[in-house]
Amino acid sequence: MRNRRPAYFLLFLALLAAPFPLLATVDFVASPLSSRSKNIRMFQAADTRVMLPLGYDRDPSAVASMELRPGTIEARVYTKPNPDGGVSSVELALVQGLTAGYEFAVISIDDGSATDGLDEIYKGLKRLLKAGRKAPRGKPELGYEMVRLGNIEADRALALLKALGYSTVEFSSNSKTREKVFDIKGDKFAELPRVVKVINDSKTSLLEADRSGSARKQTTSKSKGVQGAPKLGGSHLHSTTTGSPQERLLIIFDKNEPEALEKLINVLHTQIDVPAQQIFIEALVIEVNTNRLRDIGVELTGSKNHVQGSFERSEGNPLTTLLFSRESFTDFLSLKGKLEALVEIGDAEILSSPSVLVLNDRQARVQVGRQIPIVRSTTPTAGTTVKGIEYFPIGIVLNLRPRINLDQSQVTIQIETIISSISTESATKLEDGVSEDISFAPIVDNRLVETYVRVADGTPFIIGGLLSTERLESKVGVPFLSAVPFLGHLFSRKRVENTQREVIVVITPHIVPLETRNFSYLIPKDSDLFDRFDTRLFRNAYRVRDDDIWDLKFIRQSPALQSLLTHVRKSARDNVMLQRTEPFKGLLAGEIPGEAVLVRRMLRDIVQKLEFGQVIETEKVFFFESSNIAGAGVDLVDRGLDEVVAPVLEVPERAVLLTFDAQNEVQPGRFFSYPSAVVQDTVVPTDETEFVAFLRQMNPVDDQGRPLRWTIVLANSSDVAQLQRVMVLKRLLELNGNLRLSLQSFPRRAADFVSHTCGHAQTVPSYRRRSSAAFLRDLAQPVLPCLRTYIQQHRRVRRTLHEIFETMKGALKEF
Repeated sequence: MRNRRPAYFLLFLALLAAPFPLLATVDFVASPLSSRSKNIRMFQAADTRVMLPLGYDRDPSAVASMELRPGTIEARVYTKPNPDGGVSSVELALVQGLTAGYEFAVISIDDGSATDGLDEIYKGLKRLLKAGRKAPRGKPELGYEMVRLGNIEADRALALLKALGYSTVEFSSNSKTREKVFDIKGDKFAELPRVVKVINDSKTSLLEADRSGSARKQTTSKSKGVQGAPKLGGSHLHSTTTGSPQERLLIIFDKNEPEALEKLINVLHTQIDVPAQQIFIEALVIEVNTNRLRDIGVELTGSKNHVQGSFERSEGNPLTTLLFSRESFTDFLSLKGKLEALVEIGDAEILSSPSVLVLNDRQARVQVGRQIPIVRSTTPTAGTTVKGIEYFPIGIVLNLRPRINLDQSQVTIQIETIISSISTESATKLEDGVSEDISFAPIVDNRLVETYVRVADGTPFIIGGLLSTERLESKVGVPFLSAVPFLGHLFSRKRVENTQREVIVVITPHIVPLETRNFSYLIPKDSDLFDRFDTRLFRNAYRVRDDDIWDLKFIRQSPALQSLLTHVRKSARDNVMLQRTEPFKGLLAGEIPGEAVLVRRMLRDIVQKLEFGQVIETEKVFFFESSNIAGAGVDLVDRGLDEVVAPVLEVPERAVLLTFDAQNEVQPGRFFSYPSAVVQDTVVPTDETEFVAFLRQMNPVDDQGRPLRWTIVLANSSDVAQLQRVMVLKRLLELNGNLRLSLQSFPRRAADFVSHTCGHAQTVPSYRRRSSAAFLRDLAQPVLPCLRTYIQQHRRVRRTLHEIFETMKGALKEF
């Protein structure tokens, strides 16, 4: 114990000598303003109206401690020199209120000198906020934005917005003529934002609407034919031709309060105007035929010289033949007898295999069949008979209405299945009736099933029991002899055929995810039939295959991207204006920074695979170069690419540099600007890392990321071929101007392809019947030669994306 006392004493002295942590004094002033933008402007006004008169200067180098606190919108550090030579530090921050609204926070470090001016700052902020609340409200600075609805009708969207408390303006028609007269319904001077429904075109169809509201009946006459059929003269185009889009809303808002506009648009796009989910339904209609044929009897044939007589069936081969010839019976009839006992069983037949894509809770109708012509005769007056032909539909009808449950795991379907067919007797009479031109009413066999089912996603279910039975009897025999009792069976045969048909319907629903832009069940196979080359009237067309698309799922799964998305989403919830500011708007919409570069590289690989670069003839490629010839009268000369590249390609490790000015400004005294190149002959590094650094050095950018100059390096024939492909790619992007250069525009449709990063693609073989080791060996065999290249490319992509993500974080912090 004695030895420990000095240690305790020294520890006590150390605690006394250690500086105590300074306690922060925080005062809050509630803001009467509800708009975020107005509070930010009020916070900026406090710098000149409160802090500056009190002698405080902003310290931009200091980091406010409130920036790391949740709910802080903006924070600043102010300093003020004290008479005793010290410095007082005060933090001013704009934070979110306890329950709603905003508050101004004043933070001072309690060092004995800063608390004296804290009350003055607090009073100055209260006076500023009070003055801002009592300031006369001037005329708002109106802004207008047109919103086009893509999934819901404008009337329904307007009704929902009205129920949410927004001010709406719509129009009512007071005229029944073709020229509409509209009156405004609603308060013209309601609070902003105000939603105005844009009037749709009064007529968008070429057919004239039936103003009486009654359906036109199809009648037959000698002069006009069937009523409702299109006349040779066509339709009367009475309406004015309009090209404006339909279903739009005009939003009027105050430019000084953009948050209200953002909240309204956010409600429209995320809650009201949302697309319905889709369901892909596969159906298979199978008819199982159970034909039971019983054919028992005797067939006899005989011949004598030039006379022959027989009774036998006309089809099929005999099972047993008894032959009696002259050698056995002299001058007796040559007889051939046949005894039969036969049973046949039929098989199944696929009647139809339709598939349909339908929106959630909408009806889909699939009808597969034919139209049966029927002769009809009518007698409108005595002695006058009018004949005509009507068509009677028969076949298969599937009426489906699916609905997805909340967790998107099951589908409830309302099903109506109708299978109709004409009977055999009616078919025979129909053929005779049409040929003989008589009236006829066919007998139609209908099988109907109506039910509600609930099945899991991707699970097939069966509807069966749709049976129909037919019995046919026929008897063939020798005249007179077949009618003899008992003995007649020896001279006749009886045929009984029972046909039983059962229709089975197999239905399989597939829920299409909302985030999936295409669905593998609906996309055709990769086939050359979809390509179009060497046509006279159209450009060449190539359909991108699944093995042409890079598998870049690792980018979306990257922790850096997920962290960036989380940070941006959190900031966008606090600041709605961030949702409409690039590049954060695209990032929230699913875009990846820098993905356009990856898409161009992928398209360039497709151009390389199709050998499109060979269509560029290098001897026809030229560029402009500055002229150094004095007195020539021109300052630009054109030079061919072969002329410049050919001498350099003969010397290894040398290259031609074509440097272009990225700004390309018009020179004084001139009206046009030509892209002229500066040609250099130099030595390029052979190491890959040094070569990449050399390319970056020759293609510099400014502080804003804008290029200062472009340099093309041509060191060998591969570089020249690369330039040819790039020229084709540039033209390809011009022809497909509406193509979004994003990874979402090129999703992979299947998972049974090996990556083609090194230009090799192979379908994965079936491995269910093979061992795992054999499958992995076959799978790795084509991949191993290009694995190194694959990893190097993905490392480059990761490095590029890492730089982009760091830049995005910095821009987000500054914003």
